[in-house]
Amino acid sequence: MNRYTGFKLLIVDDHSHNLFTLRTLIEQHMDVSILEANSGQQAIDVTLQQPDIDLIILDVQMPDMDGFQTATMLKVRQRTRDVPIIFLTAAYKTDEFQQKGYEVGAADYLLKPIDDNQLINKISTYLH
Repeated sequence: MNRYTGFKLLIVDDHSHNLFTLRTLIEQHMDVSILEANSGQQAIDVTLQQPDIDLIILDVQMPDMDGFQTATMLKVRQRTRDVPIIFLTAAYKTDEFQQKGYEVGAADYLLKPIDDNQLINKISTYLH
């Protein structure tokens, strides 16, 4: 379990129970530092304050600034340009939305409800 010690993961979701569920799931399987943001703007603020984030798990459907807009802003910044982003969504399940996710720089696109093993395997892949 400790082979991921030192990695920083940012999870972004506007619902606190989703953040709690994600954090709990990841902590059961990995020893990583988990940062949380409850909006796109807060996610950007966190990346400005916290250098060296290794992976971002980003909800697509959020008020004010959705996941696509957030990812676009993260990808134009030098500091976060190369950080892999995994999108999570319950609503945007069509190929069109998945394509848009990849166009704005997503490394992956997962659907809610989350398959625990799939998510942990994806995170492991990107932290290697």
